Amino acid sequence: MPYAYALALLCWVLLWGGLCLILVAPKIRQAPRRAGLAALACALHALALALPSWQLLAVLFGFAPVTTTTSLAHPLNWTGQVAALLVSVLFIYRLRWGRPAVADLHRPQPGSLRATGVVVGLIVLAIFINAYLVRQASIALWWHERLFYTLVLGVEEELFYRGVLLGLLSPVFSRSIRLPGAYTSWGGLVSALLFGLGHIIKITPIHFVISDLLAGGHTANWPRWWLLPFYFPPAELLYPFAMGLFFLWVRERTGSVWVAAGTHCLCNAALVLGRSLA
Repeated sequence: MPYAYALALLCWVLLWGGLCLILVAPKIRQAPRRAGLAALACALHALALALPSWQLLAVLFGFAPVTTTTSLAHPLNWTGQVAALLVSVLFIYRLRWGRPAVADLHRPQPGSLRATGVVVGLIVLAIFINAYLVRQASIALWWHERLFYTLVLGVEEELFYRGVLLGLLSPVFSRSIRLPGAYTSWGGLVSALLFGLGHIIKITPIHFVISDLLAGGHTANWPRWWLLPFYFPPAELLYPFAMGLFFLWVRERTGSVWVAAGTHCLCNAALVLGRSLA
């Protein structure tokens, strides 16, 4: 259906904007502008990530034939990730929704790298060992896939979740939540939770439900299908949420999103390297 994906994108955008509004609901009356901007940022970020890959766009516009080499179901979406990265840069440096100083886009605090280095090293080592132990069950990656997982994901996700989003919410919520050697706010926990949910909730089930409805299917008679995007074992959320808290701690302890992004890239590199070793 030609309109199915467009409607799925609309639902996808409303979903993430709505989730953000629900999580910041206690402060909507107090700071409606910042709460609204945070929800809009989440919606636009989700829209950018859901953009079709460049391979699919080339096919749709007639620049490439529909063959197995065009990889319509390619596991990587450089288009979406790069677009999401540009959206974050636009928020901070052009629209000034989250100024660089508020988003902690500066050098780390003196002595903070020494304080966090040991913990980061242990976490990276644990990820590497676990990836190495399960390497036989992993799919071999091409060089561009390794580059994607090692560099692109970490920078893009940290710049948005711990940069843009937390930069918008930090002035709204007081830093009263204690972390080892630092403090954070409810906004920090919101960024970690949305980060975790972003690794679990996908647009594909939404697209399936809408396509079925437009095709005259019986999805409407099965209410459980409407909950399909949220149907996942709660345990699957624990790991990405815990990693979101870890990156949040690095950001708050060092006072720099760039350190959190570097830590994220190191963790992803350890994962890729551990799974790549013969």
